[in-house]
Amino acid sequence: MQLYLADIQFDDIEMQKAAYAQFIELWDSGAMAKEDKFEGFELLFRVHAPGEGRVVVLCRAESDKQLFAHFAPWRAQFGMVIDFTPVISCQSVVDYHKDLFAKLGG
Repeated sequence: MQLYLADIQFDDIEMQKAAYAQFIELWDSGAMAKEDKFEGFELLFRVHAPGEGRVVVLCRAESDKQLFAHFAPWRAQFGMVIDFTPVISCQSVVDYHKDLFAKLGG
């Protein structure tokens, strides 16, 4: 599965407050844990900067279908802007660069 960094921005404070009201309900009920892990998708961590209207998520997904399944309902309800960036782990950086340097002769 591919790692993705999702940088989420709320442009409207009222929508942010509504999203956090729903987040609190899902978190307290335990439902959020179920939404954060399903076949082909796992949310690894989520951090919040509510004063900036920002949330950053690191997740693993098989494809854009799983990203859509997890994030689209939030986007549709609360108008969040989400930028996805494919990222790699530290071990992958090491492995890929070893291969690159071997090919470059360095």
